Amino acid sequence: MKSPVGTYELTGGATLRVFAGHDDSDGYGLEITRDGQTVRYDAGHSAREVHAFVALFT
Repeated sequence: MKSPVGTYELTGGATLRVFAGHDDSDGYGLEITRDGQTVRYDAGHSAREVHAFVALFT
């Protein structure tokens, strides 16, 4: 993945990293890490979805 465009500490000790979409995609990818485990979500998320996620969990 590219360098994150944003990194956020979430409740419960998780970290959210937001990545710009690949190539011509205008979406964002998400990577959530907690207790040494990482889950990645594709780059299909809009800026509005990312903002809502951050607002709910920070």
